[in-house]
Amino acid sequence: MFLGVDVGGTHTDAVLLEESGAGKVRVAATAKALTKERIIDGLNEVLGELLLKRKAKDVKRLTVSTTLGLNSVLTGTADKVGILATQGPGLELDPSDWGDLFRSLDGQQDHRGHVVKPLDPQAALQAAKELANLKVDAFVVASKFGPKNPQLEQSMFEACTAVHRGPVMAASRLFGGLNFPRRLAGAVLNAAVKRLYETFLTDLTQSACAQGLNCPIKILKADGGVMSMEAAREKPVLALAAGPAASLLGLWALTADDDQDDILMIDMGGTSTDLALFSRGRPLMTPIGLTLARRPTLVRGLLTRSIALGGDTDLEFKDGAPSIVARRRGPALAFAPKDLGQRPPTLTDAFNVLGLCALGDTEVSKKAFELVSPGQAVEMARRATEVALTTLKDAVDEFIRQVNQQPVYTISDYLVDWRLDPHQAIILGGPAHTMAPLVEKSLSIPTKAPEGAATANALGASLAKPTVEAELYADTEYGTLSVPTLNYYRNIDSRYRLENAKAELLKLMGGEQISITAEESFNQLSDRGQSGKVIRVAAQSATGLIASLI
Repeated sequence: MFLGVDVGGTHTDAVLLEESGAGKVRVAATAKALTKERIIDGLNEVLGELLLKRKAKDVKRLTVSTTLGLNSVLTGTADKVGILATQGPGLELDPSDWGDLFRSLDGQQDHRGHVVKPLDPQAALQAAKELANLKVDAFVVASKFGPKNPQLEQSMFEACTAVHRGPVMAASRLFGGLNFPRRLAGAVLNAAVKRLYETFLTDLTQSACAQGLNCPIKILKADGGVMSMEAAREKPVLALAAGPAASLLGLWALTADDDQDDILMIDMGGTSTDLALFSRGRPLMTPIGLTLARRPTLVRGLLTRSIALGGDTDLEFKDGAPSIVARRRGPALAFAPKDLGQRPPTLTDAFNVLGLCALGDTEVSKKAFELVSPGQAVEMARRATEVALTTLKDAVDEFIRQVNQQPVYTISDYLVDWRLDPHQAIILGGPAHTMAPLVEKSLSIPTKAPEGAATANALGASLAKPTVEAELYADTEYGTLSVPTLNYYRNIDSRYRLENAKAELLKLMGGEQISITAEESFNQLSDRGQSGKVIRVAAQSATGLIASLI
């Protein structure tokens, strides 16, 4: 058996799969619970329900996805991160873009990683002390060309660890790409949520043990792959956008036989709605990296878009006109009757009033709209629903327009060279069956809610395959080779070539189901008249599913 759990802002969903032979599985059971203030309580509830009449020892793997970390960043509750950085040739980072906890030091490397200006250890120590006095929770150190040579980052790392006992992270150990701002942003986000994830992963382990599970526990990443608990503790930033990825994988599993048309995915939860596109039966990837909390990063991820629209979204009413408020203050009033009159009704309450669904106490939903507009509850609920559908349509149109204006790739990193034009939509999430006919009318394309739509995110998590990526840099003049994300460095001689680099990286990464995604080799003439080769190779495993559904 395989277990998948998705911890969302409103609900914690879970699914249990049983093997049926020949690489196929079937859904044996599902569970759904409100996400509790203590995350472990919701985990215990859904895992306990699924395993009530089953043997925990038969579970081969538990995979979990969550938006816990991203929510902490967006709400400003994540840890404070101090930054020590050295810059280099070309455009420099503007300190004002990075806030009061950014310190730029004078050390410098050239574009080949060679140190042209050593770092002053005392200056680094003083900067670290200043930030420590500002009560930062974690440190990030970064040098512009650190992936090619970690020397300056190591010096800054030592300065930080001398004054701080909490997390200290070197950006190049986390991301091997050379885009300095994106690498730094990803490292800062990683440091900001590291302690939070350590607590979450500890709770997850305790919950699994309480249910008698001793199987491997995996964490879903934004690229649709899974990583170990150890990797998640080191690089939680890779899991920040795992929620939308879980839904995409779930949709992939549910629509495995449909590989011709472009498909629009709409996943509506209680807090937000995620949008994604399938091109000829495959999810799309970001061309460089995800933008998280308005910062472009090097975090590889499935191409999605989130909007603040969900079943628990507040409705605001001014002069008889309803509008959507981009916040969630609690569940629908139908599930929280004590809040009646204390806060406005939600979109789910509007659906109850219109008879589109019957969730919770529908009479409370009706009373909430009567308080807003006496004698016009049905009309006001209808208008609110129309506003929500217009908001969704505008977001879908903008998303498709933006996707068609930039390079996008399939999960195998093949460039999509055709215009995406979805002719059908599939809607997932709790309100899926209620929303499907409304969305079909609004978007003017066939729309359906498949069986299992309510727990598709947990299904996707349970079926995700492990993924890994890395980049190798080699310079034959200086005789250096580095794979920073694997913490691998060694010397080479002048005979080292591109083919050697590709073979070495594939071997380091395991070789099986790993493909080269980028390669380049060019001659470099030094000031001394000596020539050498600069080589870069990137490789990764493809996102996929461990089995198909029957």
